[in-house]
This record gives sequence, C-alpha cells and structure tokens, in this order.
Amino acid sequence: MYKKMMRSTPVDAGRRASGKLVLAISLALTTLSVQHMALAADRIQVGTTPSSPPSAFLDVQTKTMQGVMPDVMNEIAKREGLDITFDTMPFSALVQSVVSGKIDVIVAGMKPTPRREEVVDFAAPVFSFGETVVLPDGDRTKYRHAADMKGKVLGLPAGTTYAEAIAKLSGFKEIKYYESSGDGVMDLSHGRIDAFFGDAPIMNWMAQHGQLRGMHVDVDYVPIQVGGVAIAVKKGNKPLLDKINAGIAAMKADGTLRKILQKWHLQ
Repeated sequence: MYKKMMRSTPVDAGRRASGKLVLAISLALTTLSVQHMALAADRIQVGTTPSSPPSAFLDVQTKTMQGVMPDVMNEIAKREGLDITFDTMPFSALVQSVVSGKIDVIVAGMKPTPRREEVVDFAAPVFSFGETVVLPDGDRTKYRHAADMKGKVLGLPAGTTYAEAIAKLSGFKEIKYYESSGDGVMDLSHGRIDAFFGDAPIMNWMAQHGQLRGMHVDVDYVPIQVGGVAIAVKKGNKPLLDKINAGIAAMKADGTLRKILQKWHLQ
C-alpha cells in the first residue's frame, strides 16, 4: 500500500491567496470600524438651554453658547479630547432628549433628583443654587416663603423641581408655566401674573443687567429647594460619565473651576 501524494494546482493556490486576501480585507475593515466607533464615541451632542444666563445662554452676536455650564463643558472637552456640538432646547425637553438619544449630555442648570436619576446619571456637582421670586415694584411685601402668596397668580418655570414643590402648596389663585424666564418676566411686567419664580442666579443676572425694570428680586425670600447643579448623561453611559468626572476633578484641583465660577459671579 502506498499514500497518494496530493499536488497543489494553480486553482488551489489561487483559492488560498484569495482567502488570505479576504481575511486581510476583513481584518482591515474591522479595524477601521473599531476606529470609527471610537471616533464617533468622542463626538458628543450637548443639550442645553438658550436663555438661562448665567447658567447657559446663546450669544446672538457670536452664535455661541455662553455661561458657566457651557464653559465647564468646553473645558472638559478640551481636557478629555471630546468633539462637542451644542443643541439648544427648552429645559423641560432635556431629559427626554438624552433618554431618546437625540443628545448625549445635558449641560444646564439641572439638579439631581430621584426621578431624574431613574433615567440619567449625574456627574459631580459644579455649583449650588436655589430659586427666588421676582415681584412688581408695586408689591413691596417681604415674602419669605411661597406659601405666603396665597390668592396670587404665580408664574413657574416648566420642568424644574421647585416648580413641582411650589405647585403642591395650596391657596394660589392660578399657576402658569413658562419655558423661559424671559417669557415669565414679560408676563409679570404686563400684570398677567403677580409673581415669577426662577433660578436665583438667572433672576439676579437679569436684575444686574437691567432686565427687571419695574420689578425686583425679593431678597427676603427663602428658597424651598437648594441643590447642586450637575452635568447628566443617559443612564449607563459610564465611559462618557467617567470622562466628565475626570475633567471636573482636574478643574477643581488646579483652580480652573473656581475661576469659571468667579467669571460668572457664582461660588
């Protein structure tokens, strides 16, 4: 008995060469795909609000986002190698937009709450604030609490936690909700509401820049809620959250965050 020797034919050699070529191309495409995914992961869509200074606002002259939170996010992007694009929308739409994948990050005057933490993860807080109330100059009553305004028509910013808390109190004549502080202040100036509640930094900013003519911030008011403002990502997006937290920690360590807060008269 003997073993028959098998000889390679030109066809067999061609098949082996073709198979190697296919494998090489497949590996190359896989590598490119992974690289593309890595690059895509660093392209971040940032959701923010267009008219909430000093937290976040659109500069109509430069067409750029300004404010403490955009400044913080821009600094994080520079340190962590993120390519960010800002997308403006009402505050009340931010959480749903990040949940649906329309945006990757929420950068606004948003505070962590148990309800929000069910669907988003918050980074380390950047600064803290509470709400305040703006009144027409004709009303010089020193209100200390929202509950003191029974019988009044109140204006509240939609989507905020303190608006929910105030709305649960009883005795108000009516409550109206607004997507922007500017709209609420305008209605107050025209007598359509008796008081407007807003983020203290925003209301103080408007007062300092002459946008509350005929109105004033009630300095005696005690906020119903005070909490830290934090950047948020979709629940479970740990890689992005880790980068944001790393950037914030570095900014706190080298004093950059303090300088940004001082720039916008916050602490």
